[in-house]
Amino acid sequence: MLSLLKLPGDRSFSFERGSTGVLLLHGLGGTPVEMRFVALGLARAGITVSCPQLAGHSGSSRALQESSWQDWYESAEVALDQLRQHCDTVIVGGLSAGAVLALKLAAERSGDVDGAALFAPTLRLDGWGVP
Repeated sequence: MLSLLKLPGDRSFSFERGSTGVLLLHGLGGTPVEMRFVALGLARAGITVSCPQLAGHSGSSRALQESSWQDWYESAEVALDQLRQHCDTVIVGGLSAGAVLALKLAAERSGDVDGAALFAPTLRLDGWGVP
C-alpha cells in the first residue's frame, strides 16, 4: 500500500490505484489540498496519486521562512522514490512553485520520471506577473 511518512499537522494524501502514478506538488505557502480536485479526478481514472506536503509548509509562517527550496525539493524526491516503488510509469506535476519543482525532478531524475503536467509554472520572473 502506498503511504506517505506523515508528521503531526501533515496534510499529505495519496490514492493507490493502478501502475501509473502521478506526483502532484502544491505551491509556495500552500498545502496538498490545492491539488485535491486534480488528484480525485486522476484517482477516479484508475491512476495512483501522491500529494505530499512540502517541508516547511502547512505550519507556521516561521517554519516556511526557515525552510528553503532545497528542503522542498528533498520532500519531492522522497515522495517520488515512494511512488516509484509502486508504479511502472510516473508523471510529476504541480501548481506554481510545485510545477517548477516538478520540472527540476523531471530534468534531474529523468530515469524515474516519464512525463510532466504543469499548472501555472513561473518560468521567468518579469516583474509584472510576479513582482
